[in-house]
Amino acid sequence: MGPSQGKQLSPQLRQRVLTLFQKFDVDGSKSIEKNETIKYWYFIAINGRKSNFAKLNTEELFKSVDTDNSGTISEDEWLNFWEEVYKSGHTEDEIIEELESIESGSSWCKFENMKK
Repeated sequence: MGPSQGKQLSPQLRQRVLTLFQKFDVDGSKSIEKNETIKYWYFIAINGRKSNFAKLNTEELFKSVDTDNSGTISEDEWLNFWEEVYKSGHTEDEIIEELESIESGSSWCKFENMKK
């Protein structure tokens, strides 16, 4: 499927993306810090959902999403990342599948066709 230039995430998917952001942003600061993502993936692993690599997942997440290299991911950066995933040709179903995968503790994936 070709890129979806000019399209935006549906309101339902946008809310789902923000809900995952809030799971990472445990202190409610409207930004995600590396220690928060590490704790998130460790928590998932400790609760027996999946074995994972919390530090590696965190580094890959930040390489993909922290576009200003500030060491934190703002809510805007998070939303922009998922908008770009959609615009690059991935479907909302594919994005939902990835969000569910992250929620269950799977590794962060790199999306094809993404600008960086």
